[in-house]
Amino acid sequence: MLGFGAAAGAGLGGLFRLSGARAAGRALLRPPGALPEAAFLAACTRCGQCVEACPTGTLLTAGPSGGLSLGTPYLVSRQVPCDLCPGLDELACVAACPTAALGRVEDLRDIRMGTAVIDRDLCLAHNGTICRTCWHACPFPDEAIRFDARLRPVVVEEACIGCGLCDYACPTETSSIPIRPAGAAREEGEG
Repeated sequence: MLGFGAAAGAGLGGLFRLSGARAAGRALLRPPGALPEAAFLAACTRCGQCVEACPTGTLLTAGPSGGLSLGTPYLVSRQVPCDLCPGLDELACVAACPTAALGRVEDLRDIRMGTAVIDRDLCLAHNGTICRTCWHACPFPDEAIRFDARLRPVVVEEACIGCGLCDYACPTETSSIPIRPAGAAREEGEG
């Protein structure tokens, strides 16, 4: 059965490469080490080994509404972020990937899953309430999330890895700091 899944994945990947089409719907937040989206879709065999290997159950498998992303791994950071596999010698999903769809990560600071984006209309700190939750949750505080002169959080895009720990920890009902997946278009008014 694995042979069929690998062949189907390779066929879908080839179809994606040939058509140049994008997956239906919004961009998905991919696991650490993922290739750029087009290359990822071409390389991922949809085997599910990364999903099975994830020690926290972070990774999900895209369903039929995912279009060409059908069967590929993704995560929803507001539900279960990527905790970067503390205590393990390497990221479990990357170690389990039988192809180059998820590449080896030497330094966690080099991961680029996406970028946290602060919604200033929702953020407590940007609306006069003291809150440092995202900064405390960040694996790289003072690098990826800093404070401005008024002690409001600011995301340093070049340092943010997009793990979603800040999104998950955010105390507002609708997250004030969602993650924009790598390669997703920047929306008007983001900041």
